[in-house]
Amino acid sequence: MRIVLLFTVFVIIFCCARSVDAKENQDYSFSLCPQSGFVYGHAEEIVYPSDTKADLLSRLLWDMKPVFYYGLLMELSPVKPMERWRFFSGLSMKFGIPGKSGVMEDRDWGSVENTELTMFSTHDNITKEFFLLDFSTGFSFPFLNALLVKTFVSISYMNFYFNGENGSAIYARQLGPGIYAPIDDAPQKMSFNGLGKVISYSQEWFYAAPGVSLGYDYKGYFLAEISFMISPLVLCAGLDGHILTDTQFRDNMTGGIMLEPGFRFSFNANRRLGISCDINWRYIRGTRGLSYNRPIGIGKYKQGGEAGSGLSILNTALLLKVRL
Repeated sequence: MRIVLLFTVFVIIFCCARSVDAKENQDYSFSLCPQSGFVYGHAEEIVYPSDTKADLLSRLLWDMKPVFYYGLLMELSPVKPMERWRFFSGLSMKFGIPGKSGVMEDRDWGSVENTELTMFSTHDNITKEFFLLDFSTGFSFPFLNALLVKTFVSISYMNFYFNGENGSAIYARQLGPGIYAPIDDAPQKMSFNGLGKVISYSQEWFYAAPGVSLGYDYKGYFLAEISFMISPLVLCAGLDGHILTDTQFRDNMTGGIMLEPGFRFSFNANRRLGISCDINWRYIRGTRGLSYNRPIGIGKYKQGGEAGSGLSILNTALLLKVRL
């Protein structure tokens, strides 16, 4: 429903812009850009301690190494950006291809005596869902005949869903309540091979960020741009299901910091067709909030501590631009 609403709003904007184009000698063009590419990195799930020694109680890393995707970018952009300042806008949608995307690693530090590792498990990570929606709008300003400066605001929504399947675990021997032997001292080992899904996790992200870019334009044939965004306006909702213990965790987190440096190279074959290559790194750290738990799908959630989340993905995309 949210996607349909955003798409409808954006179509209205474009229709209005096209109407303005007719009145202003087509200063703007509307482009459809099929895109494909991949992301490489991981999503991070954190549980903070209440009475143990280490800085973290648990840390889970969910690989996206890699996740391939396809999608569409819609752009409203000036026909001649180097003449004077102009408005621009874009809406990008990326849909991931489900499949194995590396491993999931789970580490626990449960000791009340020290900060040593007390549990480590690894599983095949299956990316079941992957969706990115990015909307940006702003103004471009020509500078020194060949440089193009852009200031903009970006609003992004991301949804990931993973399954951890099969795998194995190592547990340090428990010597007493919160007291453990070193994890390499006769640990208990367990295999989950053949069990299929043993854990699942989903993240929904939403953030708004200001950004700036600097580009070099060569006579309208190509444009090379570097960009940067930063923002503390980050929201994240996590849902974690531990199948073997029949426990579900719901985390509501805010804050932290989002950074996104990027690079784009665009080549215009003619006034109708162009091709672009995008590379950017999306990094989020320090998002934190309350965690709630219950048996999977049963009863009301009860508050159970604090949780955190993070993200680090390198994105590479190839786009074909068709100006209508």
